[in-house]
Amino acid sequence: MFPGRILDVTPHDIVLWKPPGLASELPRDPAAASVVTALRAEGFSDVRLVHRLDTPACGLMLVARTAEAAAYYSAEIAARRWHKVYVAEVACRAGRLDALVGEHKAYIATRGRRAELVRAGGKPSFLTVVHASPIDRGAGDRAHVVIRLHTGRFHQIRVMMAGLGAPLVGDTLYGGPAGSFYLEHVLLGARPFGAEETRVWRAPVDVDRPAWSAELARVISALEA
Repeated sequence: MFPGRILDVTPHDIVLWKPPGLASELPRDPAAASVVTALRAEGFSDVRLVHRLDTPACGLMLVARTAEAAAYYSAEIAARRWHKVYVAEVACRAGRLDALVGEHKAYIATRGRRAELVRAGGKPSFLTVVHASPIDRGAGDRAHVVIRLHTGRFHQIRVMMAGLGAPLVGDTLYGGPAGSFYLEHVLLGARPFGAEETRVWRAPVDVDRPAWSAELARVISALEA
């Protein structure tokens, strides 16, 4: 059985919800557990990743089933036509949350398995923090942030949020404090291969995730429209 959720299947693509801890793909060990091997075990023999989620992250993924669909989706992503919304738990004082909200640009370079913010020589990377609200559960300076991701660089959200002084909880690679890592791709808007209109997929409501406040849920619902 697929370890996450398969939400939609067409002859051209599969939309799924990836659980945390499952790699998107492991090219160095093709037989190891990943989204790709799990889909193949379900009978989908030809699957092609057009984007990825970090192993500790969870959320929506769209996987192409044909070379034509893969090329189409890659072009759509390059043109920034996908609408991608994430929720993350970050470490940040409540008094600094308002400063996080807004559009952010950075230049990112990849050094091995780590991303770095650089002044020159990196790839231009863009995201918008749409909303930031404290988590009231006696856990210190913790907050949920809602992020629109405009580019898809390696570890982009993780390294950019750290650079803004709000590293993800549990993300010790980028200076985050100890705790449970939470980064979820919750909304995906895209025009399916061969379709004329954009479709929006939303992460299932009953998956295992930290509790969302009513305010956070309203913000996400508003972005779905």
